[in-house]
Amino acid sequence: MAFKFEISDYIYKYCNSDLPDDEWYEENFFPFIKRKDNDIWNRLVIEHRNARTIYKIFEGLQAENELLLAQIKTQIIMYVSIQEEVINYILFKLYDETNQVFFELTHRETLTRISIPETSMEKLKKELNHDNKDIIPCYYKQKKVKKNTIKYENKVKALVKLELIDNDFASDLITLYEFRNTVHLEAEMKKGFDYNLKIAKLAYRRVEGLSINLSKKIPS
Repeated sequence: MAFKFEISDYIYKYCNSDLPDDEWYEENFFPFIKRKDNDIWNRLVIEHRNARTIYKIFEGLQAENELLLAQIKTQIIMYVSIQEEVINYILFKLYDETNQVFFELTHRETLTRISIPETSMEKLKKELNHDNKDIIPCYYKQKKVKKNTIKYENKVKALVKLELIDNDFASDLITLYEFRNTVHLEAEMKKGFDYNLKIAKLAYRRVEGLSINLSKKIPS
């Protein structure tokens, strides 16, 4: 059942009273992304506004105990999602394999088997044996890995190597991601993370901090 108009109208106005205006987003919210990809930028703005709106609803309710936990987890999930999308955009849209940091991030040194003719293998069998186990001839090769297999921690560290953020900022981003990844109750209880207002505020501040840091280093 929907709220009465008077109630919903009051809540709507309350939630929007402290939201940044369009001009703020234009000037301060990842302006370098807006110049290059307006579609992604618009989605980031929507996610940020939604996160702020949901926070205001919880604030108006003066959330406590279990409801406060819902507020904190929601904030972490939404803000870290923005951080992750921005980091992916920076690395996979603005850099390519000619950049050494990007190359190291997206490639792994893997063992590749060498195909040797059977007649040659017969001659090598006596030598290619250790502890009654056959030794397969192979060599190390740089192989490109799938984007979704790259650890978030390594992506953040790549930003440090590119001198876009410092180590302390990177540490906060990695910690927040660990909190975000415990959305499953089993993982949360196993790790014993303390979901408190401090970590929720950190998630909020690091979105704007990321914009400020990156905007100084990346031309619009």
